[in-house]
Formats: sequence, C-alpha cells, structure tokens
Amino acid sequence: MRKITFFLLATLAGLVGLFSYRTSFGEAVPRSADGATPAPGLIVGDRLVDGDAVVTDYGTVQVRVAFAGGRIIDVVIVQKHTVHEHSLVLNEFALPRLREQVLAVQSADVDTVTGATATSRAYLDSLQSAIDRAHTR
Repeated sequence: MRKITFFLLATLAGLVGLFSYRTSFGEAVPRSADGATPAPGLIVGDRLVDGDAVVTDYGTVQVRVAFAGGRIIDVVIVQKHTVHEHSLVLNEFALPRLREQVLAVQSADVDTVTGATATSRAYLDSLQSAIDRAHTR
C-alpha cells in the first residue's frame, strides 16, 4: 500500500510541475501599449520599415522590411542573437531560410525553423510588427 501511495504522490507532483512550467514564448511577443491591433490597410509606395526589437533569452532580434508596390521585396537583419557560439550557428542556418519563406509567402505566417524556435519566433514577431506599421501609415 505504501508503494502505491508513494507512486501516486510522485506522479501527481510530476504532473503539477509539468503543467506549471512557463515557457518564454509569451514574453517574446511584442505588444502595443494599448493592446489594440492595427486595422488592415494597403501598403502604398516604396518604403523601409523597422520591426520591433524582440528580446529573448538568447539576445535581441530585429528586422527591417523593404516594401515596393505593396509587396515585401527584402528582409534585412538589424539585430540578431550573438550571446554565444551556438546562437551564431543558428543564425547562419535559420535566418536565410526564414527570409526565403517570407519572400515566397509575403507574410509572417510561416513555419519556424526546427532547432531555432526562439530565433524564428523573434524574427517573425519583428517582421509582423513591421508589416503592421506599414499598413497603418
């Protein structure tokens, strides 16, 4: 009977720990001061728009988006993770793939790069903020 009780309590403690674990995903998502989302609009003319600088546990990521004729024609990295060697390797692997996907799809609605989730989320969040700014101007 003692073994069963110990097993049940250990399982319950493990489940509580598992469900109370907080990830950094919610903290990396930029929010406007009033919480409002901008109304959709047209991107008129040629312009460069900087996205928000998104801070993660590994550093800051920020992009600059070039628009022409209402389309995304380029995405340039303004800031990227440089905390340690592994971040540099992930940047070389993930950032070009994200850029290719964004240019093909013309939005921030693309898959994250496996193994570089934090970098991908920060890149896409910064990109979305630049797209939102371009639509509201």
